[in-house]
Amino acid sequence: MKKFFSFLGMAILGGVIALGGYKVLLEEPVIIERNNEQPIQTFQTNFKPAFETTNATYEPTDFTDAAEKTVHAVVHVKNTAVKTGVTSFADLFNGGRQYEQVGTGSGVIISADGYIVTNNHVIKDATSIEITLNNRKKYEAELIGTDSKNDIALL
Repeated sequence: MKKFFSFLGMAILGGVIALGGYKVLLEEPVIIERNNEQPIQTFQTNFKPAFETTNATYEPTDFTDAAEKTVHAVVHVKNTAVKTGVTSFADLFNGGRQYEQVGTGSGVIISADGYIVTNNHVIKDATSIEITLNNRKKYEAELIGTDSKNDIALL
């Protein structure tokens, strides 16, 4: 028991010495400057707002109609890309293994003939692109063009 209290006392003393050393050697002193300038003068004006907002009523915007009209234009975009990676020590010497990486995102149908706009990062490096409509029908998509700077793609 005597050893325990001796060890505890030494640990506390070591902590106090370390904290004191930190405060003295590493912590920069805080300098507080007192500003003896005169207080800022305030002026009273006869300002009147252009219109009163105290009687304005807040009505939350209802997006139900907009959502119902556009829900069928939003699609699910699934891309599959073939990647090469190192998964074991042996892969370092034989070039790695190929595996499929699947990514998903959303897109919007922008024309009656089926053009879809999505983000470039959604379809980047894709070897196949699959579109799922709101009615759960699936279609293969063809990449028409991309703009990586603006992160946009046309399918």
